[in-house]
Formats: sequence, C-alpha cells, structure tokens
Amino acid sequence: MATLVTPEKIEAMSTEDRTTLYANCMRTVNNEDAISIVEMIVASDLPYARKKEISHADPEMRMIELIVNAPANDAAIVEAALAGKPPLAAIEHLIAKKLKTQYNNQNGTVTAAGFLIAKKLYALDFEKGPMQPMPEGTIARSGATFRKKPGYA
Repeated sequence: MATLVTPEKIEAMSTEDRTTLYANCMRTVNNEDAISIVEMIVASDLPYARKKEISHADPEMRMIELIVNAPANDAAIVEAALAGKPPLAAIEHLIAKKLKTQYNNQNGTVTAAGFLIAKKLYALDFEKGPMQPMPEGTIARSGATFRKKPGYA
C-alpha cells in the first residue's frame, strides 16, 4: 500500500474522503489491506457511506454477513474457489432470495457480498485470482476467483 492508513488518519479525514476510501476499498478485493482499512473505517464510528449505498451498519449487510459466514455455506464457497469458479456464484441465490430487490448492482450489496467472501477466503489462506463472468441468471455481472496460496494445503 502506497500510504499507510491509520485510525488517526481516518478520523482526520472529511466525510467525503472517508466515503471515497470506503467505496474504493469495498471494490478492491485484491488484497487484505483493503479489508483492514474497511474494518478501521467501520470501527471509527464516523460517517462513511453515501445515502444510497449499503454500509456495514445496515441490516442488509448483516444479512449478507450471516449468509456468507453460515457454516452450511462454507463447503460451497470453498469448492467453488478450488474449482476456479467465482465463489459468489455458489451462494448468490441465497442472498438474492433473502434480500429480494434490495440485492442489486446500484446500492453496493453485490459488491459487499464479494467483499465479505474475499475476507472469508483470505482468512482461509486463499489469494485472489482473475475475475470471471458470473453464470447466466445471477445479479452480479462478474466475480472474483480465488486459489490457495502457494505452500498452503
């Protein structure tokens, strides 16, 4: 990361700057630094999301977290990752069923789902692979793939 982001720097930022940083990090599942920054922003309890975009405080985000982190969905997420498929494709139907029209490409819920899956897989020693188109019938247009880090079984 080019600049070190600290809780003090987040606190000193304007709301607009925090909003931009949060949105950029939510779209960047390329590395664990983005996840760490999002967690710092959320922990700051300062405003950071535009009105129309989902934030970590929203009930929709909590529902996505519950689905992504449900032990019953672990195998599907990991199997998709190991098969070189976007793990989001394995569980998106569950998120869409629960959130209905609130799960869409305009309010950040699709991005949030991908972000939370990336966070989960990074903790399981995966790294991001290339983006792939999502299967027909899904709401997300593309999804990140993941692979085990070299040297990890």
